[in-house]
Order: sequence, then structure tokens, then C-alpha cells
Amino acid sequence: KDGYCDFKHTLEMAKQAKANRMDLQIDFHYSDWWADPAHQTPPAKWANLTFPELEKTVEQHSFEVIDALVKQGTPPVIVQVGNEIRPGMLWPFGQIEKSGWGQLGKLLNAGSRGVRKGMGSKKCWIMIHNDAGGDKGGCDWFYSELEKQKVDYDMIGLSFYPWWHGTFNDLKANLDNLALKFRKPINITETAYPFSTEFRGRSGNFVSEKTDLKIKLPATPAGQVEYLKQLHAIVRSVPGNLGCGVSYWAPEYVAHPKVDTPCENLALFDFENRLLPGARALGELK
Repeated sequence: KDGYCDFKHTLEMAKQAKANRMDLQIDFHYSDWWADPAHQTPPAKWANLTFPELEKTVEQHSFEVIDALVKQGTPPVIVQVGNEIRPGMLWPFGQIEKSGWGQLGKLLNAGSRGVRKGMGSKKCWIMIHNDAGGDKGGCDWFYSELEKQKVDYDMIGLSFYPWWHGTFNDLKANLDNLALKFRKPINITETAYPFSTEFRGRSGNFVSEKTDLKIKLPATPAGQVEYLKQLHAIVRSVPGNLGCGVSYWAPEYVAHPKVDTPCENLALFDFENRLLPGARALGELK
């Protein structure tokens, strides 16, 4: 929408990641703005495509991005085909409620074909991302349907935010079931925890003093560290050693006079933009 995560910026950020010895994860939203369970709007340039045209376009776009990353020497390690696609993606064509699973399966496989082709002889993990990390029944249903559609993917990705997605017990039950049933690596690809319930930049934060945190740890820097420690312990305990990691969402999304953020008290920097202990804990936990 505002040009920040476009093709050019993605290539530039990939170079920065490599320069800092970081692995790269690419997340295709297939949208001009955020894609999530409430918003899966196709890019404006794709709005008038037929379904067969959309399928080909998803494959070609995925190929072009990954091919460019490989050619500049910054191949990704993980690629998400869609972001938080529990209700589908690229609505209405890939919207489960309206179009069923068949069209979603075809769009996901189109994205996977593009990624595989773009990687060439190199390997990456293709991830399918569901937001409901604490929902055992819902995730079982979702990934079972992907199996029926023969979707080509390697890794399960989950979001887990403890004001939306339940308790650690909910998460553990889901992770254990998914690992035993589908035998794929599982990544907590989005998470965060508040270091405060206050706000400085705006009042519309995801977490405030009135928010119901399902995990009863304090909203303090120490509480943020403890949350990450306990989360990592659960991921490490997944059967078959299939718990493969934790990614913190938007650790740098601090308040700024010109940029609204609902995540200012969830970042890994405090209100004065100083690095919090949670950042060190995240880096030290293996």
C-alpha cells in the first residue's frame, strides 16, 4: 500500500539480513496490505482476473520474487505461501466459506510451484500459516483439509498471541496433536508479549490494562522474558523434535509521531527505544 514491502525493498532487506548473518523468511501476503483472518484482499492489479488467470499469476509472482532473491545470493530458508490463512486467501476465489477448499488448494499449490521453481537446485521450507495456535480442533481440521487437497508444503506455521489464542496448555495440546498426526516441523511464526500495559503513541494498542491475558505473567520486561522462556520450552518438547523455532512478530514496531502502532508495548524496545531483556532472551534460547 505505502510501498515499503514491495519487490525493491524486499531485495534490499534480504541483503541487509545476509550482511548481518541472519537467515531469511519470506512471507507472501498476496495483497497490497496486511493479510490476516479478517483481510485477504487480492492486489488491485489482480482484481479482475479470472480464477485460471489468478492461479497462473500467483505462481509467476512467487517465482519472480524467489528467483530474484536466489540470483542476488540471498535465498530464503522458509517461505510462507499466504499469511494467517485459516479462512483462506485471495478472497473470494480462495475463501473457504464461499469457494470451498478446492480453489484454495489450487492457489496454494500455484504458490508452492512458483517457490520451488524459483529456488532451482536450492532447498527451502514452504510453510502454511494458521493464526489459531491454541485451537487444537480447528488446526486439526485445517491441516487435514490441506492433506485432502494434496497441498505441497513442508512446515506448519502458527501464530500464538496469549490475549487471542488461549493458554500454554491450549498451545501444547495443539502442537503435540499436529506433530503426531502430520509429522511436519512446526514453527511459532508469530508471537509477542507485553512489557507494559501503558501506551505512549496511541490508545488503540492490542494489549492494555483491560485486556484479558490468558497467560498470567506480569506485563513487565521480566514477564516478557519469562513468557519467551516458557514458550520455547513448550516448542522444544514437541514430539519427534518437530518443534523448530519461535519468531517474534514486529519487535521493532515502536511508537513514532508519524507512525501509528498497536504494538508499541509488545515490541522488544521500550518507550524510549532502548533494547529490552526479551531481545537477549530470544537470541539466547535455542
